[in-house]
Amino acid sequence: MGRHLYRRNDVGRLADRATRPAPIWSTLVIVLALFCAASAFASPAAQNFDQGKKAAPEEFAPEEFASPYGGTGFRFAIDLPGADREEVIPFKERWLSSWGRAELNSILENGSQYRHYVRRRLQEEGLPACIEYIPVIESSYKPLAKPASGKSVGLWQFMENSVENYLRLNNWLDERRDPWKSTDAAIKKLKANHKQFGDWLLAIAAYNCGAGAVRRALAKSPQKTFWALAKEKLIPGHAIAYVPNLLAVSDIAQNSSWYKLELPAAFYDAEIYSPFDDFDYIETRSEISLKALASELRLDPKTLLALNPALLYEATPPDEAYDLRLPRGMKAAAQDAILSLMLKKNYADNK
Repeated sequence: MGRHLYRRNDVGRLADRATRPAPIWSTLVIVLALFCAASAFASPAAQNFDQGKKAAPEEFAPEEFASPYGGTGFRFAIDLPGADREEVIPFKERWLSSWGRAELNSILENGSQYRHYVRRRLQEEGLPACIEYIPVIESSYKPLAKPASGKSVGLWQFMENSVENYLRLNNWLDERRDPWKSTDAAIKKLKANHKQFGDWLLAIAAYNCGAGAVRRALAKSPQKTFWALAKEKLIPGHAIAYVPNLLAVSDIAQNSSWYKLELPAAFYDAEIYSPFDDFDYIETRSEISLKALASELRLDPKTLLALNPALLYEATPPDEAYDLRLPRGMKAAAQDAILSLMLKKNYADNK
């Protein structure tokens, strides 16, 4: 109480002195002192408001602390535009249903051995991180996925007529089945689409329905955006659904806490080592059985088969070069093992 009384007297003295003629700067100082003194008598209730609670950081609005989905944390913007558009809502509702949540968790968990490579390559090539989720809607992250039509194959669902200049496809090889090579091919194709259309949503739509279909649609529309083409139904229905579905998955996966989901990690971490992200290679030019090679290396045959899913007959091509993928650190051992297999084969042929 004495402290408050002292402040009142002090305020009085300042007020008396303020009545005397003074320079402008002195008047400003006095006004500031009066304001500070008055602040000291602010309502205790106002001073103690919400004590015990941590105030929200000023850069965030209070409503950003309360997820309507019952989640926690902040919701961050994804690196493709349109995640909050009305067209995206039905796809979010699908993925946020009890069935959709379980499916998304399963897809991302099963694809974890490939997602690390995908994230790294997207980062290296400067593509939007959201593109990591294209295989979610294309193949459920299954490297051998093949729809009933049989026209497309693999993680990124390349069709036979779209592999030229990107992947090899012949009697011995189908590199659409290779998750690493097909990832590099998809990145190359998406970059080409983006260079052509100058917009990532159009580039992604073109990945689904073809660059020719998007070019023809743009020629008919005065508005050169994906949303305009979709509204006017100038592109196929599957492409109209493709982009909002990708936006829904990307937003949910990258803001899983906000949506009250527990999902496998969504972001690339260079500190994490993955045996499906780091390999050795050895070039072969003759037919070598992967099972025989695995036996020489004392490896589980499934390991070599999983690292080389492009090989249709579980053997390297007999008349062309093939870079056989190996676990890191096994190149020298594989060279010795292949030499041993060739010697055994020659011995058997000449016996």
